Amino acid sequence: MKGLGRGLPGLLFFGVLVAGLAGLGVWRLGTASGVGATLSIAGAPSSVTAGGPAFQVEIRVEGVANLGTYEWHIEYDPAVVELTEPAAAAVVNGPFLGSTGRTVLLCQLRLPPSSGLGPGEVRFGCGTIGASKPGPSGAGLLSTVAFRPVGSGSPNIGFVCAGLADPFAENIPVDNVPPCVSPVTPTATPGGPVPTPQPSITPGGPTVTPGGPTATPGALLPTATPEVPLATPTPLPPGMEAVDLAAACNPVAATYPNATPVQTIAGAVGPAGNLQALWEFGGNAWLGYSPAYPQASDLTAMDFLDVVFICVGGPGSFARPIV
Repeated sequence: MKGLGRGLPGLLFFGVLVAGLAGLGVWRLGTASGVGATLSIAGAPSSVTAGGPAFQVEIRVEGVANLGTYEWHIEYDPAVVELTEPAAAAVVNGPFLGSTGRTVLLCQLRLPPSSGLGPGEVRFGCGTIGASKPGPSGAGLLSTVAFRPVGSGSPNIGFVCAGLADPFAENIPVDNVPPCVSPVTPTATPGGPVPTPQPSITPGGPTVTPGGPTATPGALLPTATPEVPLATPTPLPPGMEAVDLAAACNPVAATYPNATPVQTIAGAVGPAGNLQALWEFGGNAWLGYSPAYPQASDLTAMDFLDVVFICVGGPGSFARPIV
């Protein structure tokens, strides 16, 4: 069985961005003080007038090397500005992350009140796959965020925290923005190193204890237990069992025979259309499969008792042979 590595792949997706950063102060733009990357928010006006024109700010990075994933958490004065409508379209991934030909997938936007975010907070991140290509280096545009004035005054747009990681889920230091730190009970989303995941356990199934990922600031993706147990929608064939999946990335032991095609693993996830991605640590790098990007996926087959992270958009189940 392949071992687990240091962190989850650069992908949001897939799951849910951590929030609940109570007590963490806002870090305004500053000057680089070390050897890491720096982040900035460009284009924010110093003041706006109620009913004035919408504007767009840019989240930019400088001095980064081999970027595989990013996340940022910003806040603003909700009495002065708000995201343009629809809010889901107000935040857009920029061209830099995918500029070397890696496939950008499963960008995730979090808005209040999800994940403990309060009014005037936004959290966003994206990850990439493509083992044959490096991540981009240098400077570029990570994201754009569109606002419209609803009051008069300063919008006060600034960072709360941020995280960068390379394609191997190694943390990339950021000099001028604090790392995103998980709550006391950590949850995380793909896009950076994560706390050690705990496997989903189904009565009668194998117990799997991953031995790898350690908590690292800047983590992005929860491995969670469903809040309400799910009934398998249709009877399973003899010798099969169902593992309940939460709307997140769930670590599960795949009990299929060696060299099982990844399409078989993907087809065992229900309901249809729920699967967002599969991830497995391949010894020295994370391998991923996305049903939306099969040509770019580098996870092609799995062996008996390999641990796979099954990332789904909603509660579901995974059918596997009983061992």
